[in-house]
Amino acid sequence: MRRTVGGKKSVRGAATDAVNTTIQPSRAKIIVCSSGKGGSGKTCLTRNLAVFAAHAGLRVATIDLDPQRGLTNWYAVRPGEAVAIPNVAVPLSNLDEAMRRAGALGDLDLVIIDTPPGVDASPAEMRQLLLLADFVLVPTGQGAGDLRSVVEWMAFIRREQRPSAFVLNLTVRSAGSFDRAKQRLIEAGDLCPFDIRLYESIRVSDEIGLGVAEMKGANGLSDVRGVFTFAMNTLGLKVPNDV
Repeated sequence: MRRTVGGKKSVRGAATDAVNTTIQPSRAKIIVCSSGKGGSGKTCLTRNLAVFAAHAGLRVATIDLDPQRGLTNWYAVRPGEAVAIPNVAVPLSNLDEAMRRAGALGDLDLVIIDTPPGVDASPAEMRQLLLLADFVLVPTGQGAGDLRSVVEWMAFIRREQRPSAFVLNLTVRSAGSFDRAKQRLIEAGDLCPFDIRLYESIRVSDEIGLGVAEMKGANGLSDVRGVFTFAMNTLGLKVPNDV
């Protein structure tokens, strides 16, 4: 039996017993950004949602479980005057430590977790992480290879009965594959009604340690705002300020 935000409990048999020792932030909602393959934009989604949350007045932290440390490297170049967002970088194999350190950050509203590029290598740890998640976002490109991978991963998430949705990421709406991708994803699970388009500002924001919400005149702001609002509404998390 696991402790969740708001005191609700659920029983999931032996697999759930494995998460008994995991320390969770006492109030925080937990979003897990995961995908069946690399290149889906998990880190891009994690950092931009975190920036949006921070500027909206939420107390947010991130956890970087990806051994490539893309999120942590982004923090390394983040300007000192930018809004502070705590980050915990821990291997997926030490999930308990990651959650303990996040819990030690204080009274958080939201924790957003970036995961390794492939989920097949650590199925037990990923299942443990899913059981901790209040919402799982599965970013994906619109190519056929991307879709095959994430559809398989979503089937696993749904078997675990976790709230989840696909997010079409780094999209080119004018391509025929865009509409085909939406149709395929809707058939396989819930789909966020907002996609994040492939804009140069998305790439530049990674290089300079910012989110698109912090870049004057950046393209992609409305896209990220849409995904953020969708996620917050799904979580039932009230946003103090408009961004």
